[in-house]
Amino acid sequence: MAKPSILIVEDETIIARDLQDQLQALGYAVAGQASTGEQAVQLAGTLAPDLVLMDIKLGAGMDGIAAALAIRAQKPVPVVFLT
Repeated sequence: MAKPSILIVEDETIIARDLQDQLQALGYAVAGQASTGEQAVQLAGTLAPDLVLMDIKLGAGMDGIAAALAIRAQKPVPVVFLT
């Protein structure tokens, strides 16, 4: 049985790395990491994760809410917001 894959969207590198380490310790596969909303939309379309962990505030550009809407317009993947 394949491990569920999770896309991490977090603009702070230390937090993203900590999330990745924790998820992998729990047996999940990290599909990838994005630090911007635009990158998250692109990676979600390419990697087709089972879940997206999304920071709401991503700095300049597209915020997490807009990115989640764009991702879900492509594919109905669950998004969990982190803040």
